[in-house]
Amino acid sequence: AYGLLFLGAHFVWAFSLMFLFSGRGYWQELIESIIWAHNKLKVAPATQPRALSIIQGRAVGVTHYLLGGIATTWAFFLARIIAVG
Repeated sequence: AYGLLFLGAHFVWAFSLMFLFSGRGYWQELIESIIWAHNKLKVAPATQPRALSIIQGRAVGVTHYLLGGIATTWAFFLARIIAVG
C-alpha cells in the first residue's frame, strides 16, 4: 500500500516540476484539455477556461512540489520502517 502511495506522490512531485519551471503555460494547457474533455463528454458544457497568471502557475507548481515531496518522503520512510522493522 505504501509502495503505491510512494509512486503516486512521486508522480505528483515530478509532474509539478514541469509546471514549476514553465510558469503558467503547461497549467493552462492542462486546464484547457480538461475543459475540452468535459465539453466533449457534455459533463459541464457551460464551463469556460480562465487563464492563470505566471504567479498563479508558479504557486500551483510550488504547492504540488512541496506536497508531493512531503508525501513521497513520508511514504518511503513508512514503507522502509515496515519492511525492516
